[in-house]
Amino acid sequence: MQFACFTCRKSFKRPQASGATNRYMTNDQQNGQWKEAEQTNSRLYKCPDCGGQTYSMGLDFKAPKRSDKQGWRKVEKFIISGQKYYRGASKANESSGS
Repeated sequence: MQFACFTCRKSFKRPQASGATNRYMTNDQQNGQWKEAEQTNSRLYKCPDCGGQTYSMGLDFKAPKRSDKQGWRKVEKFIISGQKYYRGASKANESSGS
């Protein structure tokens, strides 16, 4: 999963649990998988550089250059509005907001 810090204008990946189960698992094992996934996926990550807040960007986020302040402002506005970068969704949403 991709995360970004708007203060540092950096992006990085963090692990995400899938919560995957299969038919050979017992109910206890399946419940354990889902609990672990909930804890991992709801965890708040801090920026490794400044220790500030990071934002979940979605799976298909491509960060602008660090020097592109206007690009990062657009990205921040998009994420703060509650959207994420996923195939098809980000391009349609960004072009309608410009």
